[in-house]
Amino acid sequence: MVSAAQKSDQIEPFRQGFVGYANVDGRQWRVLVRLRLEDEAWWRGRLWFSEAGGTEVWDKEELLGRSPEELLRQARALPAAEIVRHFQESYDERRRYFALRALVDDFVDTARGLNRVAVRAGVDGAYGLATTRELDRLQRQMQFLVAGMRQVAGKEGRANR
Repeated sequence: MVSAAQKSDQIEPFRQGFVGYANVDGRQWRVLVRLRLEDEAWWRGRLWFSEAGGTEVWDKEELLGRSPEELLRQARALPAAEIVRHFQESYDERRRYFALRALVDDFVDTARGLNRVAVRAGVDGAYGLATTRELDRLQRQMQFLVAGMRQVAGKEGRANR
């Protein structure tokens, strides 16, 4: 017999389901619900909005259900006006701490670059001097970005106040 803990280990930690599309201020946003198993019995989900330009917005509010299917039904049952409300509140929050968000985006981009260099070096079979220097440079850049995050955390808007 398989325990609930073993079942949860076999389940992907995250799942997602398509909800629909939302049109806000002339832009079309694809709406998904991102799901995760919690407490071995409850599923939690958040709406996830993405648009063709690559911008992503996560809903601040969570849905709760006993199964992924129940959460997907809940998300799909939301009226269009409610989905737009979720989007606008979350988008406004995303823009509220713009400086921190910008640093986090830069950090993620740098981490992707670090990974690309490491993968490329792994394929080539060895880290040469140029690869080591590039990895060191990217690591220093990430450390610099993290230090900057502390300075802008909790500050609203684009400028450091």
